[in-house]
Amino acid sequence: AITNILVSHEGVSDEVAYQMTKLMFDNLGRLGTAHSAAQDIKLETATQNLPIPLHPGAERFYKEAGAL
Repeated sequence: AITNILVSHEGVSDEVAYQMTKLMFDNLGRLGTAHSAAQDIKLETATQNLPIPLHPGAERFYKEAGAL
């Protein structure tokens, strides 16, 4: 399995990080069609064993989605 991590710099606002994360999960089907590795992205496991902290905006999305 390949770990997929979207990384940002500290200047990305909470709202932008939230919307990017939401858009990614709202469009997983399209991502999976574009690249086979994206077919393995699952909301249920997206926050497991992360090597870096979540951006606060992404954390907000995962909490709202029930993944945290």
